[in-house]
Amino acid sequence: MKSTPPAAMEMLLKLTPLNVLIMAEARMALYRLHMLKQPADLKTETGLLSIWKNVSDPILDMWSDHTIPVYNYSKIFNVIINIYYWGNKDPVRSEDALIWFTDGSRTDLGTGSGIYGLKPNKSYSFSLGKFTSVFQSEIYPILLCAFENLRRAYKNKRILTFF
Repeated sequence: MKSTPPAAMEMLLKLTPLNVLIMAEARMALYRLHMLKQPADLKTETGLLSIWKNVSDPILDMWSDHTIPVYNYSKIFNVIINIYYWGNKDPVRSEDALIWFTDGSRTDLGTGSGIYGLKPNKSYSFSLGKFTSVFQSEIYPILLCAFENLRRAYKNKRILTFF
């Protein structure tokens, strides 16, 4: 029984050679640690320093535009879904409520979305191009309506959004 050298099998099966794959994974791990500002400990010959010595590349020392996401959950929202609103054809609206309507549509020429504020009296419309789905054209104005209300920094207001 004859055996085939691993390099030949890798070539036949279109596999990345194992030593190249291991070095690439080590470089990616080192890069992630470098971006997280966790440098190698220069006092030890094991751990990250051993990887750094074997994998070191000037590219790893270049500046990057990588940012670590920061999540801000300080905004407190109260979402009230009142089943009685949907039981009647005309929902009961309080006089001080802000009322927004959102819609999106698609035609052969492209897609578009819009936001209309009954209170406040404001409207926005925008083209979304030819490759946007109907779902995206419906969801996008809802997101922009939420951003617009955040931008306006309303306090203790009831906001009704119809889509």
